[in-house]
Amino acid sequence: MTTRRHRLSADLLLNFAVVLGVLAVLTVCAGNAAHALQAAGLVSNTGAIAGIDTFVASLTDNVKWLVATFIVLSIAIVGLLFAMGHTRAHDIAIKAGIGAAIIVGLGGISK
Repeated sequence: MTTRRHRLSADLLLNFAVVLGVLAVLTVCAGNAAHALQAAGLVSNTGAIAGIDTFVASLTDNVKWLVATFIVLSIAIVGLLFAMGHTRAHDIAIKAGIGAAIIVGLGGISK
């Protein structure tokens, strides 16, 4: 009977610790979400949506960097395919060129 009580109390303590840990994680996540909203300018003390412009500018810069990386890597890979004599190197080069032209031709990224 006493071992059953000890198991019951141990289970109760374990459940309490798990619930406390989950509440701590949720508190941290809620704090991060509030901080992210404040950094984006979506809270009343920073004005109307002031941080969105900087967010969009930073996102556009990141996309430009990814496009430049894609183009350089595709040129290097297609060059290696031609050097190794791959039978479909021309097809891959045309597809990579069309993809790069589509990405560079997008109005929002190239400004």
